[in-house]
Amino acid sequence: MRCRAVFLDGGGVIVLPHGDLVRAALSGMGITIDASLVPRAHYWAVRQIDRVLADSAPIVYLRTFCRALGVPPRRIEDAIRALSHLADRSRSGEILWSQATPQAVETIKALRSAGIAVVVVTNSDGHAAENLRDAGVCQTTPGPGATVTDIVDSGRVGSEKPDTGIFTIALERAGVEPEAVVHVGDMVSTDVIGATAAGIIPVHLDPARRCRDRDHRHIRALGSIWRHVVPWDRFPRGPAAR
Repeated sequence: MRCRAVFLDGGGVIVLPHGDLVRAALSGMGITIDASLVPRAHYWAVRQIDRVLADSAPIVYLRTFCRALGVPPRRIEDAIRALSHLADRSRSGEILWSQATPQAVETIKALRSAGIAVVVVTNSDGHAAENLRDAGVCQTTPGPGATVTDIVDSGRVGSEKPDTGIFTIALERAGVEPEAVVHVGDMVSTDVIGATAAGIIPVHLDPARRCRDRDHRHIRALGSIWRHVVPWDRFPRGPAAR
């Protein structure tokens, strides 16, 4: 069956915490970090959560993320408060998850040009669509970023990954069957497990190759998704080379 749609996780796949915003927020608390370490800290944090199948709630993520940034243990709670404030756009006036990942916008545009539907499937707070639009990453109508088919936000649909409900909604909106879809995510515990349960092929975005699981596919950069999309018949359902 031809690949008709690519589902993309939000955080970690098409956007990352903006390094300059993170640095500024922590600097306001007297905590100094290297903004260039933010991408690495994110992927390290989600992998640590995956390894113990821990709760991926925002507070758990932020604690692990701060440790990965090298925040001193005695300042972790201060850092969490600063980043929690930053993450609330209504209070900070900023969009924390606003740094497009490498190749994100270009890859989405190329997929759409190839006739493949692109749906963002994200665990968020109900504001994913407006934040992605205002960050210039993607939107569902013509705008500054790439145009996607739809954005399915757990905060709006009442189901979050790894529950299959959010994937079912995405399939219905895209008008495709699960066998014709791949889902790209950066977490095993939410993306890989959830997509698999929904009958969708999962592709794990793992830039640092920290995941050693051989029961699902991996890519190091979003631009490499093509090997799992075209030509579809060359890649049977199951693990593939990184």
